[in-house]
Amino acid sequence: MTIMTTKRKHLYRKPVPLKTGSFYVYFRHPKTGKLTPLPQDEESAAFGVAYDNLLASLTAKPRDPNVRIKRNVDTGNVKYLPGTLGWFVEQYLGSEAFNPDSKKAYAKGTRDNYRRALDLLKARLGAGTLADLDQEAVEVYSAEIARQHGPSAGDDQIAMISNLWQFATGFREFKRKGRINPTTRITRHYEHDGEGHLAWTEDAIEKFDSDCPWHLKFVRMGLHYTGQRGGDVVKMKWEDFDGKRLHVVQEKTGKKLWLNCPKPLLEVLKREQRRTNREHIFHHAYDAPYANAQTLSHAIRNRLHDLGLTDFTMHGLRKNAGMELALAGCTVPEIMAVLGHKTPKMALFYCQQAQQATMNENAVVKWDAAIEAGAARKAATKRAQFAVIGKLGNTQRKA
Repeated sequence: MTIMTTKRKHLYRKPVPLKTGSFYVYFRHPKTGKLTPLPQDEESAAFGVAYDNLLASLTAKPRDPNVRIKRNVDTGNVKYLPGTLGWFVEQYLGSEAFNPDSKKAYAKGTRDNYRRALDLLKARLGAGTLADLDQEAVEVYSAEIARQHGPSAGDDQIAMISNLWQFATGFREFKRKGRINPTTRITRHYEHDGEGHLAWTEDAIEKFDSDCPWHLKFVRMGLHYTGQRGGDVVKMKWEDFDGKRLHVVQEKTGKKLWLNCPKPLLEVLKREQRRTNREHIFHHAYDAPYANAQTLSHAIRNRLHDLGLTDFTMHGLRKNAGMELALAGCTVPEIMAVLGHKTPKMALFYCQQAQQATMNENAVVKWDAAIEAGAARKAATKRAQFAVIGKLGNTQRKA
């Protein structure tokens, strides 16, 4: 590949292994250092368009994550040829993974999320041949989606292409000729900071609850003290409450849980149960159940934003539950039994965070003691010095 002599700013080139003179080309953000893949051919029109868009994005107004760009989705009127992405999407959607009556089916929430991502993929790349996709094509396409709809949407497209590639291996129409999955080595667009959704601080909870409409305070307690996801909380009915426990079938995992309610929530549930004849436990301002997790999330987010608490989210209350359980000394299996995690990864994270917090508290106690001891030594040294000076002064006066 011939590299253009025209000097362009913010480019980073990485040699392609075993291909002398070939490079992966990236746009390096001058502030964050994030690398965005570009087409390898720097003389191509596609490279120029992609580069110009990224350069312009440096001075453009940042995308508002709360404003959604309308997605072009497939209308169902196009008939796709065998071997195309659109054809494999249709085969995938017709498989057991999307059949709610099958034991191999994804959870409903997963099916809904996948359908939305697959609709976008089919509308954008449906006519193309799946086997022709390579790493560069996926990087460029997912980067475009990330710029338009956000980093998570770009990563969703990478995940769907990977799923389709694996699904298609059983079809003779998939003539990949030994090519490997093009998503294997792709860097994801969403930059996880290690924290994810922040647990709410005590001050944030107090501000949220102060002068708060009861329906919002009640559902905040439900999210906090059950530790469940918003989609599961909005579906909770009074028939699921036996006076002590709540029965939950998690939308994401399909896991069935009996949840003993902590006292703050239990007392409120018993009181509300006595004075209501509604089917669902949690309702919005118009005395109807929340339609889904998104509507509940928007209601909580609006309240938080009105208070200037823009760092917190609905899902952060699930982290509150996990952290509080860990700080109370609960084991990994006990935390998993409450939150319903399939693997110990997050429960271990909560325990590690709790251990860090406890160790930090112990360390600071020791640190404070050392600081006080050091200050006491300095004071004693100064007193001794003053005493010596005083004695010398007395001796001189007597002389």
